[in-house]
Amino acid sequence: MRYKSLIFLIITAFAFVNITNSQPTAIVKFIGGYSLPLPDLKGNFGNMYNQWTGNGNPDTNTFFMKSGINYGIFVKFPVKRNSNVNIIGGIAFNVFNNSISYDDTTGRGDFDLTQSILGVTFGAEYAFQSKKSRFNPFIGAEFMLNVFGGSLTIETPEGTTDLSMNSTTRYGFQFGAGADYVVHNNIGITLGVKYAFANLLGREFKDDIGSKYNLNDGEYTSGGVTYPEKNIQYLQFYGGMSFYFGR
Repeated sequence: MRYKSLIFLIITAFAFVNITNSQPTAIVKFIGGYSLPLPDLKGNFGNMYNQWTGNGNPDTNTFFMKSGINYGIFVKFPVKRNSNVNIIGGIAFNVFNNSISYDDTTGRGDFDLTQSILGVTFGAEYAFQSKKSRFNPFIGAEFMLNVFGGSLTIETPEGTTDLSMNSTTRYGFQFGAGADYVVHNNIGITLGVKYAFANLLGREFKDDIGSKYNLNDGEYTSGGVTYPEKNIQYLQFYGGMSFYFGR
């Protein structure tokens, strides 16, 4: 009876290894994590009420973002069976925010600023894997179509003002690296980081009208002063689950 149990365990283990080590024909990833804005996306409102949009604020030509989160879904397929090169595409959502409360000699008010980026990406990835590996590092690059949105809420003793950004499209590029670890048959854990250049193409400036404002990442001149273009760059640190199909 013991020998039969041992043989059964060996056969089961062998079958499990074969399933785990065979390369999948598709991988679906659900991810989420922290996004770090970089200049010119990153900025501070200022130490006093009258600084946050000028009057000595060194970050006036930024988007004033402090931190963000990201989440999304990605799918990748090998270009051919047992290839280490994958085609990858997906949808990711980044939301950045900054808020502050002022109560000083120059004024009182609460400011809450949000900027969102919905990105549709398509690219390629190289996985450093073999048929027997469970730990599979990878590097890749993706073209991005980004749709920007945002809002600004201002609360002062005089009342509340709500402003919203006109939906804006930009084109960019991102590259990254990470690793998958196969934990059981068709399930794995993924960790990684991506560096995004979100507005390489399509920058422009438009005048704001009423309660609507624009992304305004293009060069413009106001009051005889020329302001440079703004680069929207950020790092995405993520983790999540991978699901393997076609093993």
